[in-house]
Amino acid sequence: MVIVVILFLIGFVLISKGADFFINATVEIGRKTNISELILGATIVSFATTLPELTVSLFASIDNHTTMSLGNAVGSIICNTGLILGMVVFVSPFKADRKMFASKSTILLLSIITLIILGLDGSITKGDGCILLMLLALYMYTNYKGILNDTSKNYLYYCMTQQSDMSGGKIALSFFSGLIMMIVGSRLLVDNGVEIASFIGIPQGIISLTVIALGTSLPELVSSITAVRKKHHEICVGNILGANILNIVSVIAISSIPNSIPILSQNIRVDYPFMIILVLILIIPTIIKHKLYRLQGLLMLATYITYLAVLYYTYMI
Repeated sequence: MVIVVILFLIGFVLISKGADFFINATVEIGRKTNISELILGATIVSFATTLPELTVSLFASIDNHTTMSLGNAVGSIICNTGLILGMVVFVSPFKADRKMFASKSTILLLSIITLIILGLDGSITKGDGCILLMLLALYMYTNYKGILNDTSKNYLYYCMTQQSDMSGGKIALSFFSGLIMMIVGSRLLVDNGVEIASFIGIPQGIISLTVIALGTSLPELVSSITAVRKKHHEICVGNILGANILNIVSVIAISSIPNSIPILSQNIRVDYPFMIILVLILIIPTIIKHKLYRLQGLLMLATYITYLAVLYYTYMI
């Protein structure tokens, strides 16, 4: 079991660093090939930030651990909002760009509502996944239009327009190394996560909702801390909102293609309500005041801790 835990932790590290290499290489590809930085920013790069969640959930679905697929995606949304953004806002409150926040919030709410409706029959099927992929196309289009309208406030665009200092060979090495690291790391997380869950007697869904969800959210955590340190607060909230949207319209959608994803009673009674509560705590006050307050951050952190407590008392007591 010690080896299993070590391999599980190695999976965390590989996913985190692999995502770093992949995103950096994608940016450099845009610089070298003259592909529009705006298009890369609105599509490939934003999609790459959720590749850890996607690879974990997709491999879990392929291996027929479908409860882990949904749990990882929903757990990442809860972790992103409650823990990561809650912590950031509590430490450093900030104003939010009205147009950007309203646009992403609307699509996030639409995605959550669609997910719930599609799951009313007890599962997310391949057809349901196709509907979610249509929302992905909508998100990418609005993201692209938003960047076109205001590139001056987009930190990613600023980074991508800097001069490249990487050779073609280094870019290729970074790109494929990052991709391989994320794939291998995902396999380690899924396989050893299942082993740990079986050994302790915890359902796979709980492991995916907590530990694995936190592990796949490490890129968002690191980027959010970096954004706040560099005073790019709006990039932080934008990244979290975008990651939450993609967890539904790409991670769950694509993971439903190999095997239908069942909706468990726990998802309906516990996971969905906490996800909705956290999203509403984030969106409603911010839409009204155009600012994220320390009290909001505290409420999101408290809600996340309460969620963990509910999971613990539900399955461990």
